[in-house]
Amino acid sequence: MNRETVTGGEAASLAIALPFDELATSPPDDTIQLDSCPQFQWILVRTRRSVYDVIVLSGEAGEVMIRGGSFFPEFQLATIVGSTFGGSAVRLGSICAGCHLELHVDGRSFVTSRIENVSLGFPHPAFPLPAPAL
Repeated sequence: MNRETVTGGEAASLAIALPFDELATSPPDDTIQLDSCPQFQWILVRTRRSVYDVIVLSGEAGEVMIRGGSFFPEFQLATIVGSTFGGSAVRLGSICAGCHLELHVDGRSFVTSRIENVSLGFPHPAFPLPAPAL
C-alpha cells in the first residue's frame, strides 16, 4: 500500500463513494420518473426557496412547461435533465426529493435549490386533456 504525504499548504481530502439512491435525504417514495407520467400531468415541486408547477408534455423526452421561482414567473418550455445531489451525477428523467432539479430553458441550464417535496396533481387546468374519442 502506498502512502501519500501532503506538503505545503495542501489539505488532504477524502472522497466517499455512495450509490446515488443513498445520497438523497428523503425516502425514495418522493421520486417521480417523467417517463411514467402521462401528457399534461401536473407535478408540484417545492424546493427550499421556491415552488414550481411542472406540466409534462413528453415524459420520455423530458419536455415540460415550468412556472415558478424568480426565473419563471410565467410558463416556459423546458427540458428536465434530472435530479442531482449537487455534483456531476444526474439521475436522468427524475424529480427526486432531497436532490436539486436540473433543467434547460432557452439554451440555458438551471439548477434549483434542494427539493423538499414533489407531488403529482391532476392534469393542470391550463392544459386540459383532450376529449375521449367516441
